[in-house]
Amino acid sequence: MLEVVGSMLGKDVCIIGSGDNYVAFALSGMGANVVSIDISARQLEVAAKRAHQLKLPITFVQADAADLKSIGDSGFDLVFSSNGFFVWIADLQAVFEEVYRILRPGGHYVFYDVHPFQRPWKNQMRPIEVAKRYWETGPFADETSGTFEFNWTLADIVNSLATSGFILRHMLEQSAEDSRFWQDASYLPETDETMSDWVDNPRAALPAWLAAALQRPQMR
Repeated sequence: MLEVVGSMLGKDVCIIGSGDNYVAFALSGMGANVVSIDISARQLEVAAKRAHQLKLPITFVQADAADLKSIGDSGFDLVFSSNGFFVWIADLQAVFEEVYRILRPGGHYVFYDVHPFQRPWKNQMRPIEVAKRYWETGPFADETSGTFEFNWTLADIVNSLATSGFILRHMLEQSAEDSRFWQDASYLPETDETMSDWVDNPRAALPAWLAAALQRPQMR
């Protein structure tokens, strides 16, 4: 974000699918004017209380990322989404068109999420086994929670961004920094460094994270 946008001081920033709001807190603390959007009223309620404790002037808005009618056009220098956002999106095109609309000309959309190449595998370290075809994107139902998830391919994401009008400025494919990625809860401390070694854990030979910086073109 800092490479493409520069200093956050005074920037108008929107976090979509803000979830735990760690990014919203961080960017607000760096001087950005932050609007946090999530579909969960409970998540926003908890985050608003924490923002008050931290004395961070964040605006919280409950909305579906595919329908941001409560947000005006061309109001943000930066829109950001992070890990765990894309799996909840049923219509990538609708979301990216909304992101494009609320960005100012020349503004950036930056995201990072789990790399699609991690989706086809069974949830185990060894042996590496395929659980589904890469091109099976869902929706996949969770009978316990009653929710649905989507496993979008890299082409699904990039093509939807291109059709929405974005210019790709930079893309990163990164490995997991430590073994926490391979544990059920990413906030747990690292417990087994061998899980980051692709010889012991073949899935570590694949990129774990996908990040990209997109830009809405400048008006001519």
